[in-house]
Amino acid sequence: MTTPTVDRTPTRRSGGFATKLGLIVALVLVIALAIFALQNTVHTTINFIGWNFDLAQGVSLLGAAVVGAVIALIVSAAIRVRRAIR
Repeated sequence: MTTPTVDRTPTRRSGGFATKLGLIVALVLVIALAIFALQNTVHTTINFIGWNFDLAQGVSLLGAAVVGAVIALIVSAAIRVRRAIR
């Protein structure tokens, strides 16, 4: 009696249209953010709980956007965990 052989070589998938479109959109956003940071070079003083920072305006706004994105990711992960528990 012969045992059937199973081909276990992983199939290679190339990225679909949505993946390529997503990469193009991400590239355009990165370029736009770089241009934004380079054009907003006026230095501003930021006071936060006793700390004083002197940063370029573009860098400070991008930093605020990153902090907001991290907070959104944490909240969305908490919501997903809560839904998974139910």
